[in-house]
Amino acid sequence: MKSRFVFLSILIILFSANVFAQKQTAVAFVDSFYKFQRTRSGMFNTSEVNLHKRWFSAELNSLLQNELKREKEYLKQNPTDKPHFGDGLTFEPSDECYKMGKYYKHLYKIGATTADGNKTIVEIKFSNPKVCGGDFIETYKVELIKSKGVWLINDWVYGDGTRLTADLKRKDY
Repeated sequence: MKSRFVFLSILIILFSANVFAQKQTAVAFVDSFYKFQRTRSGMFNTSEVNLHKRWFSAELNSLLQNELKREKEYLKQNPTDKPHFGDGLTFEPSDECYKMGKYYKHLYKIGATTADGNKTIVEIKFSNPKVCGGDFIETYKVELIKSKGVWLINDWVYGDGTRLTADLKRKDY
């Protein structure tokens, strides 16, 4: 009887997690990504790319894996140079505020959302915390696609209109 109860409990938990993942909105998905991202180092390496894999589309994952290979080859030939993503993964502006001997992360707020079929764009507005003036910094757009009933990040469009995928597809290192 006890093993049957445990088995049923596990099934209920697995089913409810699956239902939640399928019902999660694009906005909730992006918010959960940024909460996860802020617990990470932001470095561009195999470990970090693999930890982010579950958030990204197959195409974006493939481009990131290819970039890791390109970086490795580049650094073999140029060991003293800073690699292209030497400052880390670019999911938010890098100019954090420094006040009173402490770094402060940007605040982010989810803005407008536009949907077109299986693709949705979610705006993320970044600003400084009040201790650093509270001023607006920049807006990024996160492009999501729906794959097998779940949202996945397919690209970032930065404030200047450039795209992460275009940067990853560049010919020259």
